[in-house]
Amino acid sequence: MRAISGLLLMIAISVLILSGCVGEEPASPVKSGRTPVVTQLTSNHEVFEANPIYSPDEAWILFESDITGNLDIWRIPTDGGQAQQLTFYTGFDSAPFWSPDGARVVFESDRTGFKNIWVLDVNSPESDPVQVTSGTWDDGDPVWSPDGSRIAFESSRDQDGGTDIWVSPMDGGSASRLTTSGHGIYHRTADWSPDGATLVFESNREGGYSALYTMPVAGGPVTRITPQEGYEGHPAWSPDGQEIVFESRMTGVMEIFTVPASGGDTYQVTTDGGFWPRWSPDGKTIIYCVFGVLEPNIWAVEVDW
Repeated sequence: MRAISGLLLMIAISVLILSGCVGEEPASPVKSGRTPVVTQLTSNHEVFEANPIYSPDEAWILFESDITGNLDIWRIPTDGGQAQQLTFYTGFDSAPFWSPDGARVVFESDRTGFKNIWVLDVNSPESDPVQVTSGTWDDGDPVWSPDGSRIAFESSRDQDGGTDIWVSPMDGGSASRLTTSGHGIYHRTADWSPDGATLVFESNREGGYSALYTMPVAGGPVTRITPQEGYEGHPAWSPDGQEIVFESRMTGVMEIFTVPASGGDTYQVTTDGGFWPRWSPDGKTIIYCVFGVLEPNIWAVEVDW
């Protein structure tokens, strides 16, 4: 087991923050609620854990960890138990996402020398992952469509110093580009609406700072749903399609917030820090990671507002 030094952890956090933040962040209207009830789900605070997500049946929590010395994909039973390693690559495997039927996991990996998208059969973890995208560019943060037919991901292909959102069929075929941006502009960390018609993502397309936007998958206007200057990222749609959870530094510390899917006032969910939020399939819990007052592990907070 390898412990991450405090210096490396702070560097990693600084990169995450600086990559989507320009300038000071002004105060913003935030609905307040009662003190949230949080539950610690992992307890090894000497390792890096990120990108947690419930399986469709809520039996497992998928995440990435460097407990073996490099980033690999792991899963742990939701009700507690021994964590299971799913990938064993010496580089990095990260940003895992379940297929709708819970049988496969899509993730990003640099095992070809570039960051591409791969799929693993979780029922046969000893089998080799299957490559989905390829090329001399980087593809990352894949998310499976609700019907299981497509993945959306961010890519630097055909881009000058930034990233755009692309969609690719899972059964083969050409990827299609949803966003088009200029030098230094990124569109990234997308998530599908429950009906599969719309994507939410973060972008610095306006003013140089990261905000949240939605866009029809079939093409159409891009709509900004968070008005704050500063950093807002890693959005995830609620199962009922009404809200979007995300991470933000609008209070000066990275915390978890929600906003109506059509835009509006934000609601602060956590008070002790939070990154990489995802809803549980039943919509009753938000899972996330912490690098703040609480130990840097996977946590869950009740949705009771």
